[in-house]
Amino acid sequence: MAAQFQSEAFVTPEEAALFLRYSPVTVKRLAREGKIPAHSVTNGVRKRWRFLISELATAMQGEVSLNHHPRRLHKEEAAHER
Repeated sequence: MAAQFQSEAFVTPEEAALFLRYSPVTVKRLAREGKIPAHSVTNGVRKRWRFLISELATAMQGEVSLNHHPRRLHKEEAAHER
C-alpha cells in the first residue's frame, strides 16, 4: 500500500497578495527580488510566479521575529511617563 500525502496547492500572485495583505504588484516585485519565497513556472523573460502559503507564512514569521523590538516612546510620551 503506497503512502498517501497531501500536497499543498500553489497559489497565484493575487491569492498570495490577499494572504499577505499586499498588492499583487508588490508580491511579484518581492518575488523577483528574492525577498519572499516564490516559484517561477516559466523560463521566459516574463516570469509567472506561484506561491505556497505555508512558505509565505514561515517567511513572514521569521521577518516579524527579526524585526521585533520594544515600542519606543516619543519625547512627549517619555516625559509623561516620568
